[in-house]
Amino acid sequence: MKQEIGKALLVVFMEPEAGTEAEFNEWYNRYHVPERVSVPGILGARRYEICEGEGAIKYLAIYELEDEGVLHGEAYLKKAAESTPMSFKRPKVQRLVYRQVFPETGAFEDKSGPLAVTSSG
Repeated sequence: MKQEIGKALLVVFMEPEAGTEAEFNEWYNRYHVPERVSVPGILGARRYEICEGEGAIKYLAIYELEDEGVLHGEAYLKKAAESTPMSFKRPKVQRLVYRQVFPETGAFEDKSGPLAVTSSG
C-alpha cells in the first residue's frame, strides 16, 4: 500500500535515557504512533534508527501531514492531551514541522528517462 503524501511533515528526533530504550521503543510503536495516526489529517508515520553518522540523535520519526494546521486542530490537541503516558523518563526530543515548498503537491518524479547523448564531429 502506497502512503499518501501530504503538504507538511512533523519530524521528531529522540534520544531515550540509558536503560529505557526497549521500553521507549515498545511505547512508541505500540501506543504513540497508532494514537497519532488516528488523528484526521495525519496520513502516516515512519520511524528510523540511525545506522551511520556520529553525534546525531539516535531515533527519528516522520509523520506525513495533510498540512501543518493539523497540529493545531482540536482532534490533534485532544489526542495529545489523552496520550498513553510514558512509564519511563522522558527522552531528549527535538520536534520540527516542515511545509512542502517543491513541488506544490506530491513528490517530484523525473519521468524524462535517460539523458540523450549526442556526439559531435
